[in-house]
Amino acid sequence: MKTNPRKVSADLVSMKSLPSVDPGNPLPLYSQLCRIIEGKIEARKWRPGQALPSEQIFCETFGLSRTVVRQAFSELENKGLIRKRNGKLSTIGYPSYQGGLMQSLRGFHEDALSKGQKTTTRVLDFKVIPADADIAYHLDLQEGDMVVMLNRLRYLSDEPEVLVVTYLPLEKCRGILDYDFSTRSLYEVLGTEFGLRIAKGRRRIQAIALAKADARLLGVRSGSPALLLTSIGLLPDGSPLEYFVAKHRGDRSQFEVQLVG
Repeated sequence: MKTNPRKVSADLVSMKSLPSVDPGNPLPLYSQLCRIIEGKIEARKWRPGQALPSEQIFCETFGLSRTVVRQAFSELENKGLIRKRNGKLSTIGYPSYQGGLMQSLRGFHEDALSKGQKTTTRVLDFKVIPADADIAYHLDLQEGDMVVMLNRLRYLSDEPEVLVVTYLPLEKCRGILDYDFSTRSLYEVLGTEFGLRIAKGRRRIQAIALAKADARLLGVRSGSPALLLTSIGLLPDGSPLEYFVAKHRGDRSQFEVQLVG
């Protein structure tokens, strides 16, 4: 049986109904092409993982030189919007979480919003439980004291990004189970509804391999790499308010540390 060497992949983005670039526009041609591609990605017409046609196809479609197309692709790669692969077609990039490891006390939701990224949340479990030895140690409680446990799967641009389990002393936030954290930020609720503000904290990060159940929720294979982030959030008086354990997908996460001298 003969195969068609020009067969197009089913995962290739559609090049139909694209705007044109305007040589008379003061905006550089590569920037115009960037905006066209960004528009398709933002409108979810071109989705993560889909392949882009070759640079030559873009040259022919828009009447541009190879240099202009390559400059546009480099700009998009620097923004994390596309992924260039040696010898293969470039693909639309998956959303990437860029968090502050030590210098920022913002949560996942606030961090993502500050970068213009869309987040959604699926609450997996939300209840009061007795603290085990590990939870009690981190929250400065007695083993068996009651804590609120909030287990969430967080999404970035509709892609699963991080599993996070948060523990709070029940005595400091009674009534918190009445709130819906699939639509609200935990830090926002703690601040506005309970008058509790995290003033400082301690965070620790390490590389791990995901167990089967966690990998399935995050949409990756069992044993895939992840970044395990543990954090203690302290109130202004130094008492612990929050202990969380977060598992970030290793292929879509990076943390930044600012150093001062």
